[in-house]
Amino acid sequence: MGHMNSALQRAYDTARHWLREELPNAEMHAASSLLDVMAKAREYVMAAESLTRDEAQRVVDVLRYDLREAAHHWHDVKLEVVDWAKFDVEQLEAAIVERLLSAADPTWTELARFQRGRNELGDGSNELGDAS
Repeated sequence: MGHMNSALQRAYDTARHWLREELPNAEMHAASSLLDVMAKAREYVMAAESLTRDEAQRVVDVLRYDLREAAHHWHDVKLEVVDWAKFDVEQLEAAIVERLLSAADPTWTELARFQRGRNELGDGSNELGDAS
């Protein structure tokens, strides 16, 4: 918005403020409503800032562009956070398993692995703790 003069900058700020209040209502009606809201924003800016239709359209076009850029940015941020969270959870799980294994009695850990192997081979007649 730095390339606009101060009147257009003020109009942009006015349109952005107005849009902030109107957007929740527009979200209920989805994409077609966004076009209507932008047209209303143009009319509002024309009246509030005494702009020509072309000047108001320029303000609304820049606002629309900024909204798209913000949406793309937040989508990318969301994906990064999801990837980070998955990585973080995997790291926590690995650390917990490592701690549990290091705290467990190695004899019991090996005995449990041996018993699981026997069960997988179909020779699970003796359970852990049986003295047979």
